[in-house]
Amino acid sequence: MEEHIERLLDAARTAPSHDNLQPWRFVVDGDTVSFGIDHERNASPDGTMARIGLGAAIECACIAAARMGIVSRIQPPREGALVTMTLSEPKRLTDPDLSRARRATNRRLYDGRALDDATLRALRDAVPQRDLAQTHWFGRERVRALGPLMEQAEELVMLVPAMRERALAAVRFDVKDRGLPLASLELSTAERAALVGLRKPIGAGMTASAAKTMGSRARRLMESASGVCIVTTTGTDPMADVDVGRTAQRVWMALTAKGLAAQPMTTMTSLAVAEPDDRITALLAAFRGAFPNVPADSRIAFLMRFGFADPPTVRSGRYPLEESCA
Repeated sequence: MEEHIERLLDAARTAPSHDNLQPWRFVVDGDTVSFGIDHERNASPDGTMARIGLGAAIECACIAAARMGIVSRIQPPREGALVTMTLSEPKRLTDPDLSRARRATNRRLYDGRALDDATLRALRDAVPQRDLAQTHWFGRERVRALGPLMEQAEELVMLVPAMRERALAAVRFDVKDRGLPLASLELSTAERAALVGLRKPIGAGMTASAAKTMGSRARRLMESASGVCIVTTTGTDPMADVDVGRTAQRVWMALTAKGLAAQPMTTMTSLAVAEPDDRITALLAAFRGAFPNVPADSRIAFLMRFGFADPPTVRSGRYPLEESCA
């Protein structure tokens, strides 16, 4: 593999992904690179979250390519890929982008400080709108409205066995270099005990109590934020999710460049692809109602809280590049 392609893909593998599953597969053929889903790492029910993660990886690769003066041209996707591109020779070899190197999921409680209007405008201007993905930025007033909804969503996930098992399967209680390390969740002693308890066959009363503990945490996480950014799409094909991921990565880079902590809040968007029932339907309707100015024909595909906080205690590890290349 040419050095510039290796650098480009090394940037791609550092992208964020749902539960740090890193569900991408890179195929190199000369000056052509194909980006597809690694189905063995894809745990999302309909593949939406995997495609968003792949989009973030593609955006990291494109930013790295631009820094090296590489011209990338999109080609018809090869078999098994969502995106295929050919790459020109680089004009220079550069060090990694500092914002990408600093980017991390920060699950701490933030300090609740409000952002000034100028900073919010700068964040909006820093993220280009894409054909299939649009950003919407909100301050503290929307955070307060979302807090109770995040609490209900987290409780619901923890009370439904299939959703609870899927959520807990992503947490690594044993290792630190793969998946979602337990320490990265920044839990209190009581919250950690509740989460560990939910892995065991316990009575309905204890399950409800533990679910309430985790729901309360989700509310406090949201209500401690300075604001939220959502990414919407009107597209229904897989490339809409890829565009959402590319835009979400740009959002995260903009926040990092401003010194802001950030965390995707994926529980609500995960409920949107779960088996529907009356509770889920009502909660999703309330969630949409929290964004009355967002076009009704769009889908809220990604939500990020952001604010001010100390650095995270633990950063999730990444697979070596060779484990993501075919």
